[in-house]
Amino acid sequence: MTDEEGPWHPYRYTPSTLLAAIFLGLFGLTTLLHTFQLVRTRTWYLIPLLVGGVFEVIGFIGRLLSEKNDISVLGPYIVQAIFILIAPALFAASIYIVLGRIILMVDGERYSWVRQRHLTAAFVMGDVLSFQFQSNGT
Repeated sequence: MTDEEGPWHPYRYTPSTLLAAIFLGLFGLTTLLHTFQLVRTRTWYLIPLLVGGVFEVIGFIGRLLSEKNDISVLGPYIVQAIFILIAPALFAASIYIVLGRIILMVDGERYSWVRQRHLTAAFVMGDVLSFQFQSNGT
């Protein structure tokens, strides 16, 4: 925004405190449930899902703290922008890991374009590359 349009604000809208609180609660609750399930069943390959949930919780805490849309307090805005952006890549990595396990369980490797042993690495590398582009702003 230019000076003619008014002062600059990090958001071009007013963030909803209610929705941020609701999503904080939902992600917090599901992350706690996933933590319990991960430890109880020892499914350590789902750690990226757990970390993604924690990142969403941190992001929505930042969204709640930045509700005033104040230029003098950019920390919460930066925190929410980064953590809410990174979390979906971790969720996607979990999906790729589970897909690899499903392919093995149903003996479906002959139908997959990518061999199972390369599947997770290929998709995770794609996520890492995507994250690099996003964090560089390109």
